[in-house]
Amino acid sequence: MIDFRYHIVSIVSIFLALAVGIVLGAGPLQGEIGSTLQNEIAGLRDDKAQLNTERDALQAKVEQRDAYLAAVSSRVLAGTLTERTVALVVLPGADAAASEAVTEAVDAAGGRIASTTSVSADWVSTNQKVAGTRDRLVQQAAKDAAVDPGSAAALTPRDVLLATLLTRTAPAGDSGPDDETARAALQTLADGGLLSIDAPAFTRAELVVVLSGAVTDGSEQVRTGTAQRWVGLAAALDARSRGVVVAADIESEPTGTSVLTTLREDSAVSKAVSGVDDVASPTGVASVVFGLAEQNGGSAGQYGLGPRADAAYAPVPGT
Repeated sequence: MIDFRYHIVSIVSIFLALAVGIVLGAGPLQGEIGSTLQNEIAGLRDDKAQLNTERDALQAKVEQRDAYLAAVSSRVLAGTLTERTVALVVLPGADAAASEAVTEAVDAAGGRIASTTSVSADWVSTNQKVAGTRDRLVQQAAKDAAVDPGSAAALTPRDVLLATLLTRTAPAGDSGPDDETARAALQTLADGGLLSIDAPAFTRAELVVVLSGAVTDGSEQVRTGTAQRWVGLAAALDARSRGVVVAADIESEPTGTSVLTTLREDSAVSKAVSGVDDVASPTGVASVVFGLAEQNGGSAGQYGLGPRADAAYAPVPGT
């Protein structure tokens, strides 16, 4: 009985407090409350307008900077990759515009894109049926090109095969097939849907640029595994060439697992393979070229404004 009265008193107290609040809000405090709210709204509008003005000013400065860098980049890049051949490898999710920008930059630097290879997601699939078909194609291509893809420890045989077909002049020496044989084996992989290749004047290249993106399919664990397998391909390309730069625009990547970020989290690979995380900008494109020159000289680094970057841009050769 005591508990019931206690609840009645509590409920009545709540309704009395609400009634008093309503009366005060609609009466003597109405003007003060309304004025306070209007002042706060006006202040927020002023803050928003100021932030928009500052944003527009910063955006204009960035566009002016990029325009200047784009205008002078051909002179800065000239001669940094003279007579060097570069294989361009495009992974799923990579920015298509970056492929064209990197190709133009390599040409301006005096180098040549020897091949552009777009690798399909089946290359790293763990689906049993897809993996079975893929591995049979890899074995056939390796047999046709007389490549032993299983001789390199810690690297996946299919990655070793693709790296051997696309690149030459590894530090330990080159023992790969001639260009005609390599091109035919690549066509076997292309006919099986594992990749597409654009190479009007194909040669096995000395250096490699890998354009990467984010892995978006599956759980976090699945995405991480997929990204690590792409990092494995970059490591194989590095082992069979004079050097690799993995480039991405991580700021614009969709929600998922970034291949470049995954590479940077691998201390062993990131010490050997260079990374550029702002390839959508003129600075990033220049860093790809300077990074290739650095790789050709036997060094590596991580460049851009993203996590684990060593510096904002790759060192300019000769400085």
